[in-house]
Amino acid sequence: MRLLLPTAIVAGLFAFAAFAQPAPNLNPTGNLAPPPKFLAKDLLGLCEGPEGSARLAGCLRYLQAAVAMYEMAVAESKDMTWFCAPREAPSALLRQQFVEWAKENPDQIGQEAIQAVRLALTDAFPCQGD
Repeated sequence: MRLLLPTAIVAGLFAFAAFAQPAPNLNPTGNLAPPPKFLAKDLLGLCEGPEGSARLAGCLRYLQAAVAMYEMAVAESKDMTWFCAPREAPSALLRQQFVEWAKENPDQIGQEAIQAVRLALTDAFPCQGD
């Protein structure tokens, strides 16, 4: 059971990555080139997708997976207190917080999406005593 959740989360992230990224390109030597980085501006583009769209669904899944991974890491290391989002926080609330943060911090949207999510949720859901 303990291995089932991490496996499911990793599978979900891979599925999202396959959905969000174009097919891999070959570099000039014929080898697979590393995929482009998934940046905060890319996630913002998904999160601003119309209701019911595949883009918006990708945004919500990414945010849910990020929170789930964080919660799993916290369970393993009690010293991590980046943010304290309520366990029951609906994905729409996570989306709202991320979009607001991204629009208030346009200088930050060039960084990797996972770091931007951490910063946005840290601002939105500070832990007690922080």
